Amino acid sequence: MKFFKSISLTFLSNSLSRPYLFLFCVVLAFSMWYFVCQYETSEKEVQLLLNYKGQPKELYVTDGLVYSVRERIRGPKPLLDKFPNSYPVPIDISGLKVGEGYTNNFSVVDEQKKYVSEIQLRAFSIIDIDHPIIRLHAEYRDRVSIPLSFRYRSDNDLIVVTHKVSQSSVACYGPENEIRGMKSMTTLPLDIRVDLLDVGRGIVQKDIPVIISQTDYPHVTIDPSSITVFYEVKGERVEVVRPFDVKLSVTNPTLYSVSPSQINLRLKVPANKRRDLQYLKELRVTALPPDMQEGESKRVKVSFTPPEGMEVMGTEIFVTVKRLTEEERMDSEMKGDWSRSSEKELLREKNVEQEKAKRRAKRRGSAKKDGQTSQKKDPGVKQKESKKKGEKADRAKEQRKTRNAGSAGKAGSGESRKKKESGK
Repeated sequence: MKFFKSISLTFLSNSLSRPYLFLFCVVLAFSMWYFVCQYETSEKEVQLLLNYKGQPKELYVTDGLVYSVRERIRGPKPLLDKFPNSYPVPIDISGLKVGEGYTNNFSVVDEQKKYVSEIQLRAFSIIDIDHPIIRLHAEYRDRVSIPLSFRYRSDNDLIVVTHKVSQSSVACYGPENEIRGMKSMTTLPLDIRVDLLDVGRGIVQKDIPVIISQTDYPHVTIDPSSITVFYEVKGERVEVVRPFDVKLSVTNPTLYSVSPSQINLRLKVPANKRRDLQYLKELRVTALPPDMQEGESKRVKVSFTPPEGMEVMGTEIFVTVKRLTEEERMDSEMKGDWSRSSEKELLREKNVEQEKAKRRAKRRGSAKKDGQTSQKKDPGVKQKESKKKGEKADRAKEQRKTRNAGSAGKAGSGESRKKKESGK
């Protein structure tokens, strides 16, 4: 202990006598402290992007493929900052083997060492990894050829005739187990959506993708992936001219006026739809007014949104849209109120007439029922009813005679009174 004290005292005395030596010791201590702090260990999470190469052509991997692995490593902070956040790791699977229940194991760490230098990996330690071992299951690749069948889908009753297809069958490649299930399929149906626009246009060409169930056959690939079909939709197209109201595509259309508010359009529709008013009314005729000041007017192009199978013939159509002033807006609102009131009155009158017509129809129906029931009655009942009607008529005659006699007696007594008064 005394020895260390003597050494420290001598070093202190020498350093004080030599200030440069003291300063050198301080700088050396600070640099060593900084070096130790810089190389303090830290942790980082990196992502390994797995790329499989060397797969044998006669084999197919059915299960176990992992394309991304998360790895947590620890090492010096300066080296970790330079280490990439993600990098590809190729995995050689040329040694795949096939067998019932056989699993091919590949170590991600071993494959990673082939990509990253060993000197760099020695500075790190792997703390955690999602999939340290990749377990792959493989099967032999098989092939089957399946003929195609076509189903035409349409919301309308259309007659479709198939003229030609680019290929009548497709080749399916995949694992032996899945292809074995596809060999029992007689045909592979393809759904073709038929549009009303195809009516009367002659031969139509359309590319149809070949789709199979991904739940039943997840690893099967099809060659070719699409088929070209040439078909014809029977029918003809006719031209129809109808008036349509122009509507403004704004939140408050009462601020504007449109001139003309109604335009005649020439339409081309399927022949079976030319009298279908509901179908023709599906055409939307709109105009989008630009930003305008009050009282300003501009020409605006009319846009059309036709339903399926309809074509708008002719050139572009323009209308004049005006931003109304307050006075014009008040006048239009008053006219609108008056038109709405007149429409309500017309509706009321129509409803009253309809009710009257219903009542008359009910009366006629009840009268017909009474006549039918009277025809169905027995002849004895009819005789009794006729007797009752005759008795009622006789009683009515007697009542009329008595009334006439009473009125005549009153008239005679009145005349005698008048003669007496005149004689007096």
